[in-house]
Amino acid sequence: MSAKSRPALSPIGAVLALVAVVVMPGVALCVLIATGGGGETGPAADWAGASLPGLFAKTVGSALLVAGLATAIGWLPGRVLGSMLSTPGRRMRTAATLVAALTLVPLCLPSYVLFYTWWQAWPADSALYAWAVRNDAIGPMRAATLVLALVAWGWPLVAWCVAAASTHASGHRLDLLRIDGAGRWRRGLARGRADARGLLTGATLVFCAVFANTTCFDLAQIFTYGNELRARDAAGASVVTVVGNAWPALVVALLGGLTLMRLLGGRAGGVASATRASMVAAGGAALIWLLFVGTPLLWLLVRCGRAPAGAMRLFIDLYGASAAAAVAGAVVSGTVAAIVMVGLTVLWHGTPGGWRHRLARLQTLLWLVAALVPGTIAGVAIEAAYNQPAWLGGVLADGLYRTPAVLVLAHLTRFGFIAALFAWWCATREPRTTGDLRRLDGVTSGWALWRAGGPRITTAAACVVATVAVLSFGEITVTARVQPPGSGALSVALLNAMHYQRPETVVNAAVLMMLGALAAAAIIAVAWVTRGRRPLRRSGLVGVFAVAGVMLTGCRDPGEAGPLPVDLVFGSNGTALGQFSYPRCIDVDRERGRVYVVDKTARVQRYGLDGTPQIQWQMPAREQGKPTGVSVAPDGRVFVADTHYYRIIAYTADGEEVLRFGSYGKGPGEFIYPTDIAFGPEGRLYVAEYGGHDRIQVFAPDGTYEFEFGSLGNGPGEFSRPQSIEFDPGGTELFITDACNHRILVTDPRGRPLRQIGAPGNGLGELHYPYGLTFLSDGTVLVAEFGNNRLQRFDPDGTPRGLYGTVGASAGALRYPWGVSSVGGSVYVLDSGNNRVQRMPEP
Repeated sequence: MSAKSRPALSPIGAVLALVAVVVMPGVALCVLIATGGGGETGPAADWAGASLPGLFAKTVGSALLVAGLATAIGWLPGRVLGSMLSTPGRRMRTAATLVAALTLVPLCLPSYVLFYTWWQAWPADSALYAWAVRNDAIGPMRAATLVLALVAWGWPLVAWCVAAASTHASGHRLDLLRIDGAGRWRRGLARGRADARGLLTGATLVFCAVFANTTCFDLAQIFTYGNELRARDAAGASVVTVVGNAWPALVVALLGGLTLMRLLGGRAGGVASATRASMVAAGGAALIWLLFVGTPLLWLLVRCGRAPAGAMRLFIDLYGASAAAAVAGAVVSGTVAAIVMVGLTVLWHGTPGGWRHRLARLQTLLWLVAALVPGTIAGVAIEAAYNQPAWLGGVLADGLYRTPAVLVLAHLTRFGFIAALFAWWCATREPRTTGDLRRLDGVTSGWALWRAGGPRITTAAACVVATVAVLSFGEITVTARVQPPGSGALSVALLNAMHYQRPETVVNAAVLMMLGALAAAAIIAVAWVTRGRRPLRRSGLVGVFAVAGVMLTGCRDPGEAGPLPVDLVFGSNGTALGQFSYPRCIDVDRERGRVYVVDKTARVQRYGLDGTPQIQWQMPAREQGKPTGVSVAPDGRVFVADTHYYRIIAYTADGEEVLRFGSYGKGPGEFIYPTDIAFGPEGRLYVAEYGGHDRIQVFAPDGTYEFEFGSLGNGPGEFSRPQSIEFDPGGTELFITDACNHRILVTDPRGRPLRQIGAPGNGLGELHYPYGLTFLSDGTVLVAEFGNNRLQRFDPDGTPRGLYGTVGASAGALRYPWGVSSVGGSVYVLDSGNNRVQRMPEP
């Protein structure tokens, strides 16, 4: 059978994927803007009047700083790696494979995982944190940690760009300069010229990645341009408003894509071979890796080793289903990306200057621009294309957008450019003689390309599957924007765990991600180093993900519960009175008929029992963090746990401060992160706190310290984030939501342990991050489960009585409920993820 009669590797798949992932969302977005759709049209032209220019300049400056530092640090390792990759010999190839894998590990990890590891180098109970509090340096310390983490993630990208641009180039000029006795400055200048294209490519990629990054900045509590776009989208702004305010970011994405296309089109520089003289450089590169990558990874392993026995098994029980679904979706995304790469490779191998070649360039540019667009805009565009019930009878909305398939679209939007870059690499690495002979024979079919460069294409496809899969597993921004209700994306759960200081969850998830990153890095390194020599037709990808599947077996399904029988819903996205921006605590004044809610804008809002907003007031400060607890005293005073300022503040019902006590520390009367207040016998104030010194402190009514009980741990009388506390109606037993131990602890007023309610899990009688609780009129206790998106009722002795609520955004459904309170036969549920309060009759 001739080559032309063989089945061809068609580029149609690449074209269809581009249309579905990039073209359709882009066109739909333009249509909605042109027709004024996408909700109530907001002030699209308020860009200059809403501090956006300042945020834009701040974001650009941050991205330039990180890109500059990453380029300076990544240059030397890039030259060493390129030198090793271009040097023949089995021993050097083995060493190059190991070095390549090590430099790929941070790139295969989400940048927010690296930030978290550096952030936890100075936890809230450490001496360094105490120094920062005393010197009012928490903000600068977080900013420095953020820069360090982003540089640690970005420099390997620069190194690989330098190495990839130089592995096939000659280093004769540098060798001649060395023979001629040229000085260090002259040789350094020559190296800079030789590596300029690789350095610029890496710097551009790092700049664009940092500019579009919102997750790390959010964790560091540094507000940027991307965070503002996401906040406006979350607050319900129209498509016209969000996109109208995003035009500078779209310009940056377009310029970044054009710049990368220009840089990819040139010739590479040159490196010298690895000789004895380069061992100093190799040592320097190894030191850089140890400082920026090895240290945080070692910290992760140490923390995992110190975790309580059974912590990993518990993590798998609680998150196994989400992790398995995330792995499956990531593999599908990687496979589709590999199909895109093969199709684009066929187009790139067309006649230079021909229509296929031009189409390949256009597709590559579109993939690059799609990846560089802010994640919020990408999510809005996907929703505009696939969540329109009026289009095609709602087929796309019901059959795609509300299913996990939409996550594959989200992943390809962010990482489809990887397929485009590998396709370009396959085309540029075809030997010139082979390409000339193939074109002279008029053979440009996919099968002919496969016969000529099958090992190269196969290994590139393996690289694409591994890279896209492992990056998709940790993607957050677009995933959180478009995930269907109940999908339970692991990356979103991990982000919540980082926000709310659940170290065991974060460490276990990060270790799993690290293992995936190591596996992916090994596959990519072997594929890259052995390209054309040892094809990966039977690569370890299937085995890797099979092992992951085995690790995640034994997952349990959540217990069945129905929607809440709500009779009132109040609140919506926003920052005005009557609106919420992720509310996190609620309590009811039963004597006076008032509801108090505190959200992440650090506002206290007061409502009537019918949901009518009455007044609001602002906490004194919010830059370091926001409150997580509010409790109403019997005399009507409103006590707020000002968590990240280590204090308790009491107000009148009208917002006038009447009492303040507490400061940072671990001594009597000091706090790390106070979470809630309960009112015990003789008017005593019971305050829960976490942050490494988890305990309950007891104060006199005027805030004078009396005694304390509890410590960090998972045994009797020990806590791991006691989030909410409340006395039973008789005032004889204190119920404590021991959130990170997934249980309710009951003590007497002196702190003596009495019993435990619940165990970790998803079924009846099991708990997953219980955050809030309240007592009902029949004496039973109702618990809000943040992790299971539901309520659960228990008898005071711990007997489970029922489950209530389903996950979602409709009435009666819940997303990440933080709190619950009751009065007069009604229950008020703080539906935090949906920015609302739902009222229902007592079960």
